[in-house]
Amino acid sequence: MSTIPQGRLPVPDLAGLLAFLRVAELGSFVRAADALGLSKAAVSKQVSALEGRLGTRLLHRTTRRLSLTEAGQAYLRHAQSAFAEARAAEDAVAGTGEVVQGRLRVSVPMSFGVLHVAPHVGDFLTQYPQIDMDLQLDDRPTDLVMESQDLAIRLGRLEASSLVARTISYSRVWLCASPEYLRRRGHPQRPDELPAHDCLHFSLAATGRTWELRHGDEVVRVALGARLDANSSLALKAAVLSGAGIARIPEFAIADEIRDGRMQRVLPHWKIAGLDVHAVMPERRYVPAKVRAFVEFLEARWKQNPGWLGATR
Repeated sequence: MSTIPQGRLPVPDLAGLLAFLRVAELGSFVRAADALGLSKAAVSKQVSALEGRLGTRLLHRTTRRLSLTEAGQAYLRHAQSAFAEARAAEDAVAGTGEVVQGRLRVSVPMSFGVLHVAPHVGDFLTQYPQIDMDLQLDDRPTDLVMESQDLAIRLGRLEASSLVARTISYSRVWLCASPEYLRRRGHPQRPDELPAHDCLHFSLAATGRTWELRHGDEVVRVALGARLDANSSLALKAAVLSGAGIARIPEFAIADEIRDGRMQRVLPHWKIAGLDVHAVMPERRYVPAKVRAFVEFLEARWKQNPGWLGATR
């Protein structure tokens, strides 16, 4: 039989731990209080009590900003892990290891989510009436543990982490422009002609303003200026349709426009690295049924009718 460990802190301060997590996540006592449904004074008191129990300061507080102390950074890592384990225990007791039920928290990139996740949510909720969903659309990677999310859909190369990832689809990436722009400025014949054109950039791209194109064994990397930087593929698509220039956009965002001729591919014989579509989950001893069900649902939908010209490489 297990016993309660002996020591200075036999009972963890769970309220203080949660308050600290939210303050560290949101960078503000006010926003943390709103998220927890408490007053700012109550959250501040809980964090101060936690610091008193630990005998160390976790946060630097100034009138302008909050920051973690060295001890706070160390405590945060352990607190995140403890919170994830508590979530897993709650799911297990609730039976979500076997039953598709509960609240499903999902993070999805904005453009991809609008085009290829949100349209399927209604059918999923109809199929699983005991599920409620919180769908967060954001092109910036989120911290699944800190933000209490069950699943993230992420595109492209993943950074090394303790998260569990499964590749469930794929999208090619193309250079494109409007017919009007190409009539006005001409069709580039080689990548090294691109700097003479108006190029539009996805500002969150890992490669920045450098475009890499391949044709057989030839690889060309072109560093470009930018007439426009935008953090949304849908915004880039709108700019391209208006004749603003040439952009590098995933196929999933422009398939319809390519089909009906409102956009044309630029340098179509040159390839750009595509994007794997990943389902990313916090590290757990098991994956809850609600998460497995949604991942398998999306994977089946995209294989049957991906909504872009092809989910193959």
